[in-house]
Formats: sequence, structure tokens, C-alpha cells
Amino acid sequence: MKKDLDLADIIEWDIPNWSVALRYWAKNTKYDFPSIHALEIGSRHGGLSLWAALNGATVLCTDLLGPSDEAIEKHVKFNVSHSIKYEALNALDIPYLGKFDVVFFKSVLGGVGRSDGLRNQAKAINEIHKSLTKGGELWFAENLTASPVHQYFRERYVKWSTNWRYMTIQEINNLLSVFSEVKYITVGFLGTLGQNSLQRCILGRLDRMGVDRLVTEAWRYIMIGIAKK
Repeated sequence: MKKDLDLADIIEWDIPNWSVALRYWAKNTKYDFPSIHALEIGSRHGGLSLWAALNGATVLCTDLLGPSDEAIEKHVKFNVSHSIKYEALNALDIPYLGKFDVVFFKSVLGGVGRSDGLRNQAKAINEIHKSLTKGGELWFAENLTASPVHQYFRERYVKWSTNWRYMTIQEINNLLSVFSEVKYITVGFLGTLGQNSLQRCILGRLDRMGVDRLVTEAWRYIMIGIAKK
């Protein structure tokens, strides 16, 4: 990767915990990056597309209304624009059949579930499955319901959380049953409780040092995995 690249350009939030996804995906995929034709769903600021393109993948970077100007500018800055195309795309209606080797997203299903809840979340997974080539992979990192502590702080301090449908590990695994194989880990407990980026960084590092392993899997707040079609 480029020397001037900061993980904040890719992950943005609770970097110590969410960045585990990058290492997990790279280590556990069957693909070599230069051969990957990938789709990012819910790109927001284009961080994951940047990461994939820097590693040699060809990427279609998408969001509901299209990727932001910040995403495009970021890709220009790091000289990967030639490897990335852009499109407005609804995860509930992906207009591709058997096209992508890899589809990836970070914290998308909760937003998809704002309306019609679990039904829309299931539909999004089925649309992703349809868009993958035979043997293709879904790389996912998703917010979990997690512990009563997380639920309390979300209700008290995160205004939009009441419209976000957080999922349990079991719910996600049930939706992924359409895939032939699913591997996952869960990470993070303290990191999301910080009130600013510095606090989240410090707390996230404590998680990576072992704090999150002291709590049950269901109380960690990020589920990271690969589902193979």
C-alpha cells in the first residue's frame, strides 16, 4: 500500500476493530487480488473500494444515490481511478447476474433493514448471492445487536440508531444459509463506546489487546466473515 495511506481513509470508525476485516478477508479468500472483479455496496466514502483497488482488484463502487464526491476524490488522490467504476445501486435490486467474483460491504444490513426489517435484509443477501459468479464470495463486516451495554448507549447517544436494524449472529447466519460455506469471527466491545475518534482508537486497541475476548461472542459488536456461493 502507499506510504501516505492512513487506515482512516479506508475504515473511518473504530479503526482497530473494523480494520480486522481487511486482514481477515485477505487471509481467507481463495482469490488473488489482481484477478478479482468486485462490487462494493454502500460505499459511502469509498474506503473499501480504495483498499481493494490498491491491492489490484477491479471494482464497481456503489451506493444508493451513487458514491460521494469524497470517494471519487480519494480514489484520484491514490491513483486508483483507472481500476474503479461508479454507479448508483440499490442493494435490494442488483441488476447483475453471476458477474462478480467478490461482493463486499461494511455496516450495510442495518440500514437496509430500516424498512421492512428482516425481510429486506434477506432480500439484499439474496440479491448479492445472485450477482456472484459460481464459487464467488461475499465479504462482510456488520454491526451486531451486541450487549445490553451497547444497546443502552445507542438508545441514549446515537439518534439514528432507532431506525437501524441491528442483527444477531444467528440472524445473519440464517440469511447466509443460501451460501455453500460461511466462515466468520466476531470482534470489538469497547471501541464503539468512545465519544470521539481518539477515545475509540484507545478503546479499540484495548479490545485488540484482549478485552473483547473476555466477553461472550454474542456481546461483541462486529461480525466479520466470508460466505462462498
